[in-house]
Amino acid sequence: MTQPTPKPTEQIQKEWTVGSYPTLARTFLPMASRLVDAAGVGPQDRVLDVACGTGNVALTAFRRGADVTGVDITPAMLDGARERAAVIDADVDWEAGDATALPFGDDAFDATLSCLGHMFADDADAAATELVRVTRPGGRIAFTSWTPESGIAAMMQTLSTYLPPRPDSPPPPFLWGDPDTVRSRFGDRVEDLRFETGTVRYPALSPGHFWESMTSDSGAIRLAVEEVAESETAALWEEQSETLAPYFSDDDNAVELEYRLVTGTVA
Repeated sequence: MTQPTPKPTEQIQKEWTVGSYPTLARTFLPMASRLVDAAGVGPQDRVLDVACGTGNVALTAFRRGADVTGVDITPAMLDGARERAAVIDADVDWEAGDATALPFGDDAFDATLSCLGHMFADDADAAATELVRVTRPGGRIAFTSWTPESGIAAMMQTLSTYLPPRPDSPPPPFLWGDPDTVRSRFGDRVEDLRFETGTVRYPALSPGHFWESMTSDSGAIRLAVEEVAESETAALWEEQSETLAPYFSDDDNAVELEYRLVTGTVA
């Protein structure tokens, strides 16, 4: 089997720096709260937020009384998280690090969480191993991922047909939202795996408006669209509007994005 070629750290950081991730992150706040609650985070718990972004999960866990650390590979994300923490006077430890090689010792945390974060690691098996390694036996692992059936997955599949083929690309990140894949990646290292489904409603005036927002605010999509031939951008917009139409709620002026919430206990 051909192994995927990991992206250079500089490329990953660029993907999460261009655009406006803080705009996206605000929409995911309800998901972060549900994740923290599902993990049973309480006072004095040592909690790690992996690929913490601007700190949605970390700051929610802090409000629950936990001793929290947030880790992210992108310095700009950590800067944003520190700014948000200062607003609520949150004492959170922010660390630079990669989800596939976390800079912490074994069994360091009571709960290790990730909200749409570790799912983007190129080496999924390494990310799974690290989630387990840094969590004490009996501790909790919990995360959210887009599902393979979600509007995000459909949108990315449509986009991929306009891009040059990449035979060495890693598996799609939304496979972290597939229960069988998750069970396979953790094996017997994580017990009592549970899977719930939720929906985030992203405000938009139409499917095309949502796609336009993604090309502006999502760094990864913005950079990918730059690779699309100029002569095909109008066709891409039209096809994305059709792809996203089944997920658009005219009543709510929102695109409904399905995610999977996964919880488990380290053996």
